[in-house]
Amino acid sequence: MADLTDTIEALIAERGLEPGARLPAERALAAELNVSRPKLREAIRHLSSRGRLVSRRGGGTYVAAPADAPLAEALGPLAAEAAGEPGYWHDVMEIRKSLDADMAFHAALRAGPQDKANLQAALENVLSAAATDAQTQAKADSAFHMAVAEASHNAVMRQVMAGLFDLLRHSISRSLEKLYLIPSTAQALDDQHRAIAAAIIAGRPEEARTAALLHLEFVEETLREIEDDAARRRRSSRVAQRQQQKELTP
Repeated sequence: MADLTDTIEALIAERGLEPGARLPAERALAAELNVSRPKLREAIRHLSSRGRLVSRRGGGTYVAAPADAPLAEALGPLAAEAAGEPGYWHDVMEIRKSLDADMAFHAALRAGPQDKANLQAALENVLSAAATDAQTQAKADSAFHMAVAEASHNAVMRQVMAGLFDLLRHSISRSLEKLYLIPSTAQALDDQHRAIAAAIIAGRPEEARTAALLHLEFVEETLREIEDDAARRRRSSRVAQRQQQKELTP
């Protein structure tokens, strides 16, 4: 049973299936994994009991969304506030720096062979996404950090992490996409992801904690620069518009 649930987890990570994504139909998935359908159903029930999957009668099986977890009820109402408050993302990043560091630490202590394989697959997806659009890169980045969360084997950390990603997307979705459009920044992010994965896979918890913290500090500083630049451009545009209006006024 453990081997099959691990295999399904690996499939989710390798394909970058996000919360809400549907798994292949039962017949197709059983054939792909070369297992019987009763055995597959048992594995799906096990993953559902852990809050990893959601089965809907007559509607298939889906990767559990944050809304399927009780903790998300506390974070969900904050989404609208995050969307309307320009500086809200700073609060999200503040807690993420603490959470990501601890999460990487525990992942380095607890990750098993399948967790490490999932993390390596997620890392390769992040690196290969560099040649794609910013939205795809952002999704691959999120999947990588969720693979770290899974490897920590802390259900609370995983659910809180999923909720924080949603809040971050609500508050600065455009800035997050711009993050991946800067060549030097994209290279730095790749190097940081490699460092986090390497420390976890090697079982070096303190090194993993440090790598995760340095990564989040870099992301926070870069996002701040992106937003500061956008604010300067807006101010400059307003000044230019006012000057133009004065010149056109008789």
